[in-house]
Amino acid sequence: MSGPRVVVTAAASRLGALVVAELERRPDVDTVVAVDARPPAGPFARAEFVRLGEGLAQLPRVVQGAGAEVLVDLRAAAALTPLDERALVAHGPVTERVGAAVLQDGSPVRRLVTVGSVHRFGWDRGLPAFVTETTDVPGRPRGSLAQALAEIERAAAAAAARRPDLAVTTVRLADAVGAAGAGLLGAADRLPLLPTVLGFDPPVQVVHEEDAARAVAHVVARALQGPYLVAADGTLALSEALSTLGRAHAPVLPPWGTGVLASVLARAGVGAVHDLAGQLRRGRGIDNRRLKATGFAYRSTSREALATAGARGSRRVLHPGVPAPYEPEVEAFLRYSPSAVAPEPEPSRQAPDGVAALDADDLLALLPSLDRTALTALRAHEAAGPARPRVLGEIDLLLRRG
Repeated sequence: MSGPRVVVTAAASRLGALVVAELERRPDVDTVVAVDARPPAGPFARAEFVRLGEGLAQLPRVVQGAGAEVLVDLRAAAALTPLDERALVAHGPVTERVGAAVLQDGSPVRRLVTVGSVHRFGWDRGLPAFVTETTDVPGRPRGSLAQALAEIERAAAAAAARRPDLAVTTVRLADAVGAAGAGLLGAADRLPLLPTVLGFDPPVQVVHEEDAARAVAHVVARALQGPYLVAADGTLALSEALSTLGRAHAPVLPPWGTGVLASVLARAGVGAVHDLAGQLRRGRGIDNRRLKATGFAYRSTSREALATAGARGSRRVLHPGVPAPYEPEVEAFLRYSPSAVAPEPEPSRQAPDGVAALDADDLLALLPSLDRTALTALRAHEAAGPARPRVLGEIDLLLRRG
């Protein structure tokens, strides 16, 4: 039995490209069509890319022509990863096209997967310390990001109400950290010193961008329905998270609500001020057990994800190079022309799991923050896996000092 035919929006974004790559690798996904208003950084391996105009006006035709049974709407999550507030707030035209694609006569779409963010919950003081899939979302959220996310989710629910046979899956990601940024915490990059609230050190939980992409592909391939929260195991105090990212911060603001903090951030030119102020003052934990119960396994904890992002952010690249632009004519020649020679297939390589996925430098930067029990467990894991001499030697040194 062949797998589903899938159309993915926002495919030229960092997160979109990662999701498309994960779907390409899955033998239980038949066809992947990637769409966006701008070209991707490079060609995809198996997916077809279709460049659409602003507002994705031709999306319904592409969905119909591709016979797509699954439409994955990544716009919201893709805009949040680098914190592109304007792109997320200006979602109206694309939201209309997504609705048209699933509601047009004879639409082949049977499942709509909306990928958003846990920022949909907002930062109300009445929220529990850990949110779950059953936690009620506010009807009238405050903050531009939460409002935009709410409108996108409401549009998906409205489409399902008009089409009882349409299944809707809502995936809410924790802040995805990686090469593209660190979600709202990435706003610290825009300030020489991030002010935090005196007496508040709230919990922070994130997800590595590659785990986020794998989670979306898992939801699509397994035909999961309903809401799912995606967050790595473990929480860190805000001060730990910012230090791991290498961001300067200081608890200098009085705890008089988020209004004072939001005004300070706004004067500094930081976007999404209400949402960021709520995160800096209250924070939250995220229950990720429902997705794991379906067989999904995270490769990085919150601490490992932040350590990786922090190390990459501080590393200087002397000659990063410029990727060749995506050109449809070249891609069509390489894929379909009888004059083109097919490349040799690359040998498959299994990606390392857990701490083995971290570079040695990234892991070494993380070691001083671990206690003796964690260092002992990490040494056993390292010795049984990659067994890198530098890592083992540094762990042994820290254990002797302790």
